[in-house]
Amino acid sequence: MELKATIFEFTSYKFEPENKKVVFNYKQEFQDSESLTFTETLVLPDGFDLSTSSKDLIDKILQGVHLIIGISYYKFYCAPIVRHNYLISKEEANFWNTVYKKGLGEFYFRNSLDPKISPKFEYKKEIKSKNFRIEKNNKCFVCVSGGKDSIVATELLKEQNFDVSAIFTETQHESKIVNKVIEELGIESMKFRRILDPKINQNHKYDGHVPVSAMFAFLGIFYSVLYKRSYCILANEHSSNFGNVKYKGNIVNHQWSKSSEFENMFSNYVKDSITPDVKYFSLLRPFYEIRILEMFSKYKKYFPYFSSCNKNFRVKENESEGLWCGECPKCAFAFILFSAFLPKEEILNIFKKNLYQDEKLLPLFKAILGFGKMKPFDCVGTFGESKLAFSMGANKFKSDFIVRQLLPCVKIEKGDKEEFFSAKFSTNIPDQFKFLGMKNVLILGHGKEGKISKKYIENKYPNLKIGVADKKQGKNYLEKQHNYDIAIKTPGISKRLLTIQYTTATNIFFSEINKMGNKIIGVTGSKGKSTTSMLIYSILKEANKNVKILGNIGEPMLENVLTKISKDYIFVLELSSYQLDDINFSPDIAVVTNLFPEHMDYHLGVKNYYEAKKNIISFQDKNGVFVYNSKEKELAKWASQYKNRLVDVKKLNFLEVTNSKLLGEHNSNNILLAVDVAKEFGISDQIIKTAIEKFQPLTHRLEFVGEFSGIKFFDDAISTTPESTIAAIVALKDVDTIFLGGEDRGYDFKKLEKIIQKYKIRNVILFPDSGNKIKVKGLNVLKTKSMKDAVKFAYKNTEKGKICLLSCASPSYSLWKNFEEKGDQFKKYIRKNNTSV
Repeated sequence: MELKATIFEFTSYKFEPENKKVVFNYKQEFQDSESLTFTETLVLPDGFDLSTSSKDLIDKILQGVHLIIGISYYKFYCAPIVRHNYLISKEEANFWNTVYKKGLGEFYFRNSLDPKISPKFEYKKEIKSKNFRIEKNNKCFVCVSGGKDSIVATELLKEQNFDVSAIFTETQHESKIVNKVIEELGIESMKFRRILDPKINQNHKYDGHVPVSAMFAFLGIFYSVLYKRSYCILANEHSSNFGNVKYKGNIVNHQWSKSSEFENMFSNYVKDSITPDVKYFSLLRPFYEIRILEMFSKYKKYFPYFSSCNKNFRVKENESEGLWCGECPKCAFAFILFSAFLPKEEILNIFKKNLYQDEKLLPLFKAILGFGKMKPFDCVGTFGESKLAFSMGANKFKSDFIVRQLLPCVKIEKGDKEEFFSAKFSTNIPDQFKFLGMKNVLILGHGKEGKISKKYIENKYPNLKIGVADKKQGKNYLEKQHNYDIAIKTPGISKRLLTIQYTTATNIFFSEINKMGNKIIGVTGSKGKSTTSMLIYSILKEANKNVKILGNIGEPMLENVLTKISKDYIFVLELSSYQLDDINFSPDIAVVTNLFPEHMDYHLGVKNYYEAKKNIISFQDKNGVFVYNSKEKELAKWASQYKNRLVDVKKLNFLEVTNSKLLGEHNSNNILLAVDVAKEFGISDQIIKTAIEKFQPLTHRLEFVGEFSGIKFFDDAISTTPESTIAAIVALKDVDTIFLGGEDRGYDFKKLEKIIQKYKIRNVILFPDSGNKIKVKGLNVLKTKSMKDAVKFAYKNTEKGKICLLSCASPSYSLWKNFEEKGDQFKKYIRKNNTSV
């Protein structure tokens, strides 16, 4: 009698730390028969540490392990209902629905089942995904399988001195291949064991492929949390993204749980529902198999020990005597790849036979090269890269049967070599790992920062070929990208213009400093970030701290990682929205002065601009601090969702500073923010007060130029938005003449126009192009392109005892190359036209 399944239940699991094991239980119920139960045990090695991991975190991970391992037992009968007693969110249920449906795609195909039967996981509407914070470090686990890919990944990590340990999960029996490969890798290792329920070997209604890599993904996160590793690294390749066959409207991919789609889904699941402090990613994701084999071909010491043949790793069979069966798709595909790079003798020594002479393998080679009905259900590469490798190695085997039969059919398209040997875009690889495996790098933007980036690469990665692309080379300079694996992008170039994998000097700096453990203070905002950064630096310096100021002011960041840095150094970074737009790190202490619309042409809207700024807190670890003013509405919104420690300036008693040279309410806010940061380092009130009283306003930032002919001149050339100009007018109060206008960014000047009326400013100089849009009826107006004429007008018309202010409410680029040039011209003509001396 055929058993009719009704419910598959994830009944329970039990973590037994004292016995170093986790036990997972399942039950399959039937309509007219007794239920079946299954038990699987995970055995752990010594050395795990539960002292800093909450029970809730461990439970959340083990719930996921329970659900993913259960797929091996669910598949036996494909019950129409799955039951679990976990409180999961809608987003988590969607994740599990996708994993079961796509992960079992090949299983449904082989068993002629409709994927619509795939289970639907129950969820509670009121449940929201919740993650847990843990301490981060720079230690890595790399999953080693005994094949070429994991060897390449591990060797790349070793070459750059990453703290890496190998992990492997054995099933049923010990793997001599993996043991030997790990021994040759020469790194620490941990072996885990899954003891499967013996009933897997009985006859059940269905059997077939399950997403094993998805199981290893969950197990890898569990191991990383237990054994305190912040990175769980795989060696999955770009080739795994391509499916085998279309079935019932769905693409079936044998390697789906190795694909980018699964990796990105799972990484988001880990970040949102487990912890953002462990990163799961594939180091080799940018590369096709053919490029990985090219890398592997230089690691000859592994040739006698490694294997990619799946017959060595099957659950129901003992390890075969040889490393390669010489009959399966993996063997045939590996043989094709090796033929492109190794001498014939070395290839035959690896495989112990010439597969190209085996006539019965002709259908298999046809299928791998795309001349069959479909790509074999195995971990093989794409048709295109297989054809390319076959043609590259064919001359060595030109008299052999397989080559004679198939080489005339193989057509290599123009651009195939470039396609299959180039690095592909991958968003999931952390910046400190992005250069591993790359052949060349493009410095995109060759100004001050670009030159330091080039120096960094020469120092850190001497084998990388370096190219340079800069707008000075012509309008088509961005087209150079397609010749390179990776770029280091300067902040002034929008990320939307990048077509290849890239990082930035800012990200590289953070990744390097994180390894060293130095404190980073980051400051941003629409106005006041330079002043606040310098205030913080000045106070720390007054307190005799080892401190450096970098970023938009100070030295280029990367210059400071080219030499040894003392661990007690504190770095203060002024961070622009351009730098924050594609940052993947956040400072330990994040300071935001204020926010209003700016750089709309670069960010394509205020929402994108605010999101870029928000990155200053988006990647903080559990010890992060956010210093802000809750009077700023957008910042208050950020604070309401912030999970770390908040420091709100309004809650701090104002430190009275009698002789500060900083003018205006906005500068009072800057002082408070700097004081708050100083307090984080335990600096006394007296030292803070002394530093602030010594502090001189920065150049072009509400800078008092001097009093000439009875007129007070202020240079606020940095003010390039209406909001910042309004703040300057309010701070000074006695403005009689103001310089306005510049590049037209589509700003709304209505509030500024009202402020000009309210403060009774009589004289206005308007520069093109935005000056034409500012309405100043009834005032004394000069429209000009000349700073010389503008200053003459100011001397002639400004009332003695009052103020002439350069604060243009628009970017400078219509007439000047930057705000510094504009401010310097202003000062130059003030002194030239001065008649009071």
